[in-house]
Amino acid sequence: MARFCLLKDPENYVLYDWDLVQDTESLAYWLAHFVDQFDQTLKCAGEKYGDEADCSERIEAARTHFRRILKHLELHPDSLPGGRLGVIDICRLREMVLRGHGLGDPFACLKARENRIALDGYMKTVSAYEKLSGREKWEALARGVFAGNLFDVGSPAGMDAPDMAPDFFQSIDNVKPRPWLFDGFDEFYQDASKPRGAWRKAVVFIDNAGSDFILGLMPLLKQLAAGGTSIVLAANELPSLNDLTEIEARACLDELMEMDPALDGMFEVVSSGNDLPLIDMTNVSDALNTAADGADLVIVEGMGRGVESNFHTAFNVDALHAAVLKDTQVTKHMGGELFDCIFKYTRADRG
Repeated sequence: MARFCLLKDPENYVLYDWDLVQDTESLAYWLAHFVDQFDQTLKCAGEKYGDEADCSERIEAARTHFRRILKHLELHPDSLPGGRLGVIDICRLREMVLRGHGLGDPFACLKARENRIALDGYMKTVSAYEKLSGREKWEALARGVFAGNLFDVGSPAGMDAPDMAPDFFQSIDNVKPRPWLFDGFDEFYQDASKPRGAWRKAVVFIDNAGSDFILGLMPLLKQLAAGGTSIVLAANELPSLNDLTEIEARACLDELMEMDPALDGMFEVVSSGNDLPLIDMTNVSDALNTAADGADLVIVEGMGRGVESNFHTAFNVDALHAAVLKDTQVTKHMGGELFDCIFKYTRADRG
C-alpha cells in the first residue's frame, strides 16, 4: 500500500476536516445514525448468510459488539489513536465487527439485484443520450451521475429512495437545477468538449452498485472514452455497504461490453486497496498507482469518497468531485440543503 501517485501535496494531505470530538451535536447524530444503519445492515446480512446454521447468533453478537463500541465512543470520543474521531473511523470499526463475526458482505444480495435491474435498463439509457448533442448532452450526463448517486444505503435519504426510477431520465429531471451547490460544469464542459478530447487517461474512484455505477456514471465515462480518454476504474478491494468491489465492477463491465461492444478496450478495472465507503488517499494499492501512470484527470464520485473525505484534496492533475448530498449533517457541514449537487471541477496548475 502506498500514497496515491497523483496527490499534489502528500506530506500535507488531510483525509477529513470534521473532528467529531469537537462537535458534540454531530457526534450524537452520527452515533445514532450508525445504530440505525447497522440494524439495516444486519437485516441484509440475514438474507446473505441466513442459510448458515449459526447466522442468527453471529448477527446478534455483532449487534451487541458494535453497540458496545458506539457506547464507548459516546463516553470517550477522543479514545482512538490521535485523539480525533471522524466518520471514517466509525466506518472502519463497523467493518471490523462485521468481518470479525463472519458477515463481511451483508449487501451482496442487494447489490446483485440492483446490478441486474440497472443492466436491464442500460441500453435504453445510453440510447436516449445518443439523441442529444453538445452542451445539452454533457449536462444531461452530469445530471445522470447525480440521479444514479441517489441510491446509497449508507445514507438515510439514500435508504429511503427507490432502488431505481422506472424511467431513469425522469429521475434525471428531478435533479436540482443549476447552479449546483458547487458548480464547475462550465469549465468541465469547456475542457471535455475540445475537438480531440481534453484528457489522455482518467482515474475514476467509483461508488455504489446498481444504478449509481451502471446508469449514472458509465454513460458519462463512455462519452469521455469516445473522445479518446482511457478510463481506469478504481473499485474497493473488500466489500463495504453497497459499494462495488473490483470483482463486482469487472463482472458488470463484462456484461456491459456484451451489450455495448463500443465499450470494449476502453476500460481498465483495478483495486484501489480500499475497504470502506470513504478512502484514505495515502493508503492505496500499488496496482492503482501503476494503472494511474500518465493520467491527467481524477474523478472522485460519491459522498463518502469525494465529500466526507478528500473534498479539499489537491491533485497534480485535473480533478472532478461529483456527488449528491444525502445526509442532513453532511449537508449542514457543507452549507447546503438535502439533495444538493456537488460538481467541483479543479484544473491542475500547469505553471
